[in-house]
Amino acid sequence: MAYNTGATNTATNHNFVSYFDAHEPDISNEQVQRYGNSLCGFLDLTDAKKSTSALQFSRFEKDRIMPKIKATNGGAGLAGAGVSFTIAAAAQITSPSASPYDTNATTSEVSVPVRLNDLVMIKPASGTIVSSGNYIKAIVTAVAATGATFEARPINGADAIPSIPSADEIIIYGNAHGEGSGFQAPMSTKSTKYTEMLQIIKHRLRVTGSEALAKRWYTEKSSGEAKFQVKGEGDAYAQFMNISDLNLLVGEELSNTALATVFQTARTPLALTRGLLSSIIDGGNILNYAAIAGVTISDIRDYNVEIDAEKAQKKNLMFSGIVIDQQLDEELGDRLKNGAMSYGSFSMDQEKAVNFSFQKFTVGSYTYDKRPMESFNDKQTLGADGYGYKYEAFTVPAGSVKALGGSEKGSSIPSLRKRFLAGEGKSRELDIVYFNGLTDSSDGNDFEEVRYQGHNALEAQGINQYGYIKRV
Repeated sequence: MAYNTGATNTATNHNFVSYFDAHEPDISNEQVQRYGNSLCGFLDLTDAKKSTSALQFSRFEKDRIMPKIKATNGGAGLAGAGVSFTIAAAAQITSPSASPYDTNATTSEVSVPVRLNDLVMIKPASGTIVSSGNYIKAIVTAVAATGATFEARPINGADAIPSIPSADEIIIYGNAHGEGSGFQAPMSTKSTKYTEMLQIIKHRLRVTGSEALAKRWYTEKSSGEAKFQVKGEGDAYAQFMNISDLNLLVGEELSNTALATVFQTARTPLALTRGLLSSIIDGGNILNYAAIAGVTISDIRDYNVEIDAEKAQKKNLMFSGIVIDQQLDEELGDRLKNGAMSYGSFSMDQEKAVNFSFQKFTVGSYTYDKRPMESFNDKQTLGADGYGYKYEAFTVPAGSVKALGGSEKGSSIPSLRKRFLAGEGKSRELDIVYFNGLTDSSDGNDFEEVRYQGHNALEAQGINQYGYIKRV
C-alpha cells in the first residue's frame, strides 16, 4: 500500500482532523424568498368571478339612448336661410338582412340619426369662442327619403348657419311640431354585443422519483409541510398563477389567420382571450401625460371630464406602476405644502414617522383608490428593461353594474370579473393533477409530475368607464 505521510498543517489537515469534508456544513434550514411574486389575485380575493358552460361568452351592453349628428354642408347660409347637410358615413347605419330572413341581399335601407322637426344646436364659425349664447339653434325642415341628407333652418332669423367643410358633430336637443301635425319617424335604441374567448393556459413541474425522496439541507418554504406536494410545487403553482394573471392582463385575441391555420391543421385549434389592458386601450379612455412634467392635477381633471362624459362611476381603483405611483404622491404633496397640511407632529418621547404616500385622493367628484401594480414593476416580467409599464396606470370602476337581462337580470354584478369554464359538476378554473410516471406512463419512466391547467377569461362590463394613463 502507498506510504501515508505524517506531515501536519497541510492543505488537507485542520486542527489535526483530516479533510474539511468531515465537518458538517452550517446551512440554514430555511429557504429565503428573494424576490416577491407579481401576482394580481384581486378578482379571486373579492370573489368576482362566474362560471360559463361555453367556450366563449357574450354579453349585450346598451348603447347611448340619445343620437347625435355628424355632418358636413356645402357652405355657409344667409341669415335665416336653410342649409343642406350631408351626414357622414360614420353616423349612418345600414340595416342588413338577418335571420330568419338572411338572404345576404344588399339593402338600400339607411338609417340616419336626424328626423323631421328635430331641434339642433350647431357650433359657430371656426375662430369664434364656443359657449352658450353663440350656438346656432335650428329646426330640421326636410330629411331625404333616400340617401343621407337633410335641411335645417335657423330659429332666429338673424342667425346664419356656418360652413362645415369637415364632418363635425351637431347636437339634437329637442323637437317641435305645429298644431294638428303628425308624428315624425320613430327612434330606436340598440345594444352592442361583446364576445370573449376562454383561453387554455398550461404549466407543469417534474422531478425524478429519486429526487422526490432525497432529503435537502433546507426546508422549502413554498411547499411547507404538506407531504403530498412534489418538491418545488409551491414555486410552480406561483409561476402558473403569475402566467395566468399576466395573460388576462395584457393578452390579445388571435387575428393572424395563417397562425390559426397551423394550429387548426394540427387538430389543436387555438383561441386567445383579450386581456384587460387590450380592452381598455380599444374601448376605454386614454390619458396621455407629458414625460417630463409627469401626471398633474390638471391632467386628472381633464381625465375626469372624459370619463364623466361616459357616465363613469365616481369611485375608481387605480393600479399603477411604481414610477407614476410615486410621482403622483409628489404631485399631491406639492399641492399641500407651505402649511396647507401637517404631515405629523412629534414629541420627544415618540417615534418619528412620516407618511408621504397618498393611497386615496379625490379630484372634483371622482375618487381614486391608488395601489401599485406589482407585475408592472417586476424585473422578470412587465418591469423588464425597456418596457414602459412602470410609468403607466389603469383605472377600474370600483362599484358594480346592474344586469338588464338574461339569467342575472336585476342583479348587481362586479364591473370586472373572471370567467371560467364549468359544467357537469366540474370546473376548469384551475385543474391540478398529480402524475406518477412509474405507474401511470406507458413506458414506466421514473418521474413525478404536477400539471396545472386553467380555461379562463376576463369580463369587463362597461369598458367605456375604464381608463389607461400613459406617458408620451
